[in-house]
Amino acid sequence: MRSISFQPPEIPQVNLNENLITDTLHITIATPMVGGGVEVGKVDSGRPVRVSSIRGNLRYWWRMLNLDDEAEIWGSTDSKSKVFVEVTEFSQLRLREHSRNFDFHRYGTEAYALFAAATNYDDIAREGLKFTLKLTYPEEFQKDVKLAVSAWVYFGGIGARTRRGCGTLSCDEKLLSVNEVLKAASGITLWRKLLRGNPDSMLAWKEPLELYRKYRQTRNPGNGQRPGRSLWPEPDSLRKITGAYDPKHKTPITSPLPSFPRAALGLPIIFHFVGRGEPKDVQLKPKDSNRMSSPVITKALCENGVWYSAVIILPHEHVFKAKLETNINKPVNIPELRGSMYKTVKPMKGQTDAIAGFEAFIREKDFKKEEVKA
Repeated sequence: MRSISFQPPEIPQVNLNENLITDTLHITIATPMVGGGVEVGKVDSGRPVRVSSIRGNLRYWWRMLNLDDEAEIWGSTDSKSKVFVEVTEFSQLRLREHSRNFDFHRYGTEAYALFAAATNYDDIAREGLKFTLKLTYPEEFQKDVKLAVSAWVYFGGIGARTRRGCGTLSCDEKLLSVNEVLKAASGITLWRKLLRGNPDSMLAWKEPLELYRKYRQTRNPGNGQRPGRSLWPEPDSLRKITGAYDPKHKTPITSPLPSFPRAALGLPIIFHFVGRGEPKDVQLKPKDSNRMSSPVITKALCENGVWYSAVIILPHEHVFKAKLETNINKPVNIPELRGSMYKTVKPMKGQTDAIAGFEAFIREKDFKKEEVKA
């Protein structure tokens, strides 16, 4: 480990008579980290792990747990945080090079998680980067801070593409149990699977990521290297809306039309067609916004030194209320993203929305839903 001298974080707002405690955590970034620097798309070789990023992640997961006293603990526009965050040292930074497809197969599972990095990012940090994190705060907030840290390490990560498992973390010190975190959460669901053979973080990451890719790209069998037609209704919907289609694809094979159930898994989506007469690229996004984060996280999860393949489903009622739009130069009627009409969509296993469909899909692949113990 190398010592580093970052610009000191802001001193927390505490009273002199408050009992302060300090937690020292030794953390490993166990899957490739995308970005993470001050400049978007860059890994900062001098400061690969930023205090502001850690602070933002802790606040985010604290909110996900629906805890109280946010401004008092984490600060606001009118007050400073009472949690002092410091990164004191890190190990040698190693990179995966963009020019070499990040040392992954060009069309492999990992490339699916990194597809945005292939065009928007430079080199990424290789898994194995270690850093020391110190948190100092009033003793009265110990449970809140430990819950936030544990949720971040188990369910989150650092850098970009964390919802596809990049920047996954493990911690040498004992955290609160996954069960304790889920007990505090409201609306967070965990599915996990223990692979055979004591897998490492990279193998545990690959399993749910590949299942997510297969689910989103469910198709009919192809012919040689030519993929079959999608069993999701979006392509047939866009052919119907635009009136453009390859003659071989004139007759729809999916229903209901038009519909876009995969929007529930996150936006924007760019639909790219290949073939004579097919529609031009179409973008689907939320109205008045550029993106809507996926409520589905696919990642590796380490508890007590054991790596699990994991899928985390975040609270997502809001996605079914989202208003959507396309870049098609005509009005497009987009139905709600949840309803009984979607039970006919083959990949969704008889469910009424794409998120519940993915849960049904991974249940068939031996993922177990975590039952919270009292």
